[in-house]
Amino acid sequence: MADTVFTEAGLRGYSGLFFDADLQTDLSYRSGYDGDFVPDGAPTIHDLMLGQAKLDDVIVPVRTRVASGDGDDAFEAIPGLDLVRGDIKMKQADGELVQDTLGVFWLQNVIKKQVPEGKYDFLVIDAPASYARLSESLLVAATDVITMMKPMRKELRGARALTSELATLNVDYEDYGARVRPTWYCINDAKSESQGKFFSNMQDEAHEVYGDRLLPGVKNSVVVAEAFDAQEPLPIWAPKSESMKTFRTITDRIGFPEK
Repeated sequence: MADTVFTEAGLRGYSGLFFDADLQTDLSYRSGYDGDFVPDGAPTIHDLMLGQAKLDDVIVPVRTRVASGDGDDAFEAIPGLDLVRGDIKMKQADGELVQDTLGVFWLQNVIKKQVPEGKYDFLVIDAPASYARLSESLLVAATDVITMMKPMRKELRGARALTSELATLNVDYEDYGARVRPTWYCINDAKSESQGKFFSNMQDEAHEVYGDRLLPGVKNSVVVAEAFDAQEPLPIWAPKSESMKTFRTITDRIGFPEK
């Protein structure tokens, strides 16, 4: 969800940098790269995390597909949007970060020391769904969290648990500048009442709990899957779709209106 919203912000003229730290590297795939098959010698977020590369070495432009094939000529850069390319090697990140007592601050230090002030309007960190050492390091570096959940009891409980974890993290790392907050909540795979009263009740409950912090629900749609398969951002693949109407509303809500 976040990549679609912030790509829409980029197309509106805002500049941004994406960090693909998720173990599945889906953000990189959507952006015209494949984190499962990184060319030899191509630096990634894993090299950045280990201190084996600088930020300028690993940044690549966010791209959209314009032709068939896997070569660079099959893609076109989207102006204003950059990516720290993901890497399947991040699956071993939890173990690697535990070996260094200060490893939890790797991304915080990168952002403080290597991102030029004023260069980007936003930074986006795509994090794993599980909470472990890697996720902790990403949250220490963040300021705002968009929590995604499905309209199910397990998901709502998980969202509350994450809120509690963030409060604990801020206390544990207060002396190191941790200040992350659960700013927005969003239901993906949102359902209409006709699809079941249970799902409707779960969505109503989320609204009661989170109020204005609950973003419009994102319904499951084939155009989202098609855009991912085509390696084209949804705002380019299906700009007039119902899904994009929702994402544009979300983009407005989180602070990136049309310029």
